Amino acid sequence: MNQSKPDIGAPGASVSAIAGSGDETGPFGGTSGAAPMVAGAAALLLEATGGTHATAKGSANGRAVGLGLSPLEVKARLMNNGYTAVVNDALTGALAPITRIGGGEVRVDRAVAAPVAAWDNAVPQGALSFGFVDVADNTVTITKQVRVRNYSNKTLNYQVKPSFRFANDEANGAVSVSAPPRVVLRPGLGNDTVFDVSLTINGAMLRGNFMNSGSAGADPATLTTNEYDGYLVLDDGAHPVHLAWHVLPRKAAQVMPSTTAIVPGSFPQIIGLKNTGVGAAQNDAYALLATSPRLTVGARGEQSPTPDIRAVGINTYPVPAGFCSANPSFLWAFAVNTWGRQQHLLPVSHQIYLDTNRDGVDDYVVLNRDASGLGTISDGRQLAWVVNLATGSASAFFYAEHSTNTGNTVLLICGEQIGMNAANLLATNVNMAVLAQDFYFGGPSDLIENLTVTPAGERFYGVPNDVAGGAPDTEGLAVYDFGLFPGNSPEKGLLLVTNGDRGAGNRGGATQNTEALLFLAP
Repeated sequence: MNQSKPDIGAPGASVSAIAGSGDETGPFGGTSGAAPMVAGAAALLLEATGGTHATAKGSANGRAVGLGLSPLEVKARLMNNGYTAVVNDALTGALAPITRIGGGEVRVDRAVAAPVAAWDNAVPQGALSFGFVDVADNTVTITKQVRVRNYSNKTLNYQVKPSFRFANDEANGAVSVSAPPRVVLRPGLGNDTVFDVSLTINGAMLRGNFMNSGSAGADPATLTTNEYDGYLVLDDGAHPVHLAWHVLPRKAAQVMPSTTAIVPGSFPQIIGLKNTGVGAAQNDAYALLATSPRLTVGARGEQSPTPDIRAVGINTYPVPAGFCSANPSFLWAFAVNTWGRQQHLLPVSHQIYLDTNRDGVDDYVVLNRDASGLGTISDGRQLAWVVNLATGSASAFFYAEHSTNTGNTVLLICGEQIGMNAANLLATNVNMAVLAQDFYFGGPSDLIENLTVTPAGERFYGVPNDVAGGAPDTEGLAVYDFGLFPGNSPEKGLLLVTNGDRGAGNRGGATQNTEALLFLAP
């Protein structure tokens, strides 16, 4: 799977030619304007090179049956020859990142004139996407193969030059790209050349993690800060071609506990936490209310993703007057861990239904939704909203906590948002249900019901320390068993989230298997 998009860019501003007019223009832009320009470029390339033919069945190298170009070759030639000096800001001249332009702005004349095409040998794409990588080790190396096809009747000699899009990424030294210095292409379609390209990541040298689905939302600057990209240039001195390369690495924690079993009645039980990753483990503990089995994942192309709950936890934090309101109050934290990861929280809506008077009718729902409103996605930042189901009124004080590319989501609310404060803390049982919904396609996918909870009435309470990465460092998780609060549902133990959000540069990051640890009581 090639995870770096777009593949290529095209002019998509607000003025385009009007079909059939000959010389008139009108407002027409965005992706809708750029897409037909690329389609037209592909048609011109085909016209100039003899048409298209389907690739041979079972072919992994894109070789066409008979004359002409395969769809893969058309795409690769357009991507290999795009104009790359595209800027984000005309005033400063700041270059646009690869994730905004791909192979560059389309140049069909250069694609027609190109004597070669190059693409990822394993993926039908004229680019090298090394994807998202949780880097827990000091050194991670990923190798891909590039296939180059010679369309000329001459032997061609190319220098291979890896380059970075931004000088500060190269100077940072965390990522390096290596390839053979030179490749020789023999003439004729049966003589493709294949060579290795290796990308090495030094985990300790990576920047901190700036991306999240809450306060950063859809901010492109945080993505650009954490990604590394550039072009692999093949230069014969006459007609150079290029493949965009891209990787999104994240400094990751990897916590190994000394045990995952809780001893009933412990006060406290100390569980060792060893972090073998290079990233800091930013640990938060929640009383484990419920777990849920894994659902069957929808098949590719069905457009039926299944946000699938694995575990639900809860915690209460008393806060002084002036934090939530003029009176002492509390924060209620709801933690949801899913079996699969979400790249961004926006397409998934976690919903906590609360029946505060226990009359069988839900009074409030706590859910993550966009900062622009409950039914829109124009902002990109995710908030923890509280909706009064009787009045329809909604309020949001905190960003949702989700460090991107994670199965962990934490929603924080003030007690006053559900009609409670420090005065009725520990005095009210609340019925609760948890639902996961696919916000894009609308369907609920997983539901946990029939829970009863009380603010500050958690049986199991965990006090973890953050664990610095790279040593490995070892700290402890103190587990307290206060006994079951009257009327509450039995708790299963503790949910430890190891990728909590600590602010800019510390937005979390842990390997998938260790970002949420379950400690179970018999």
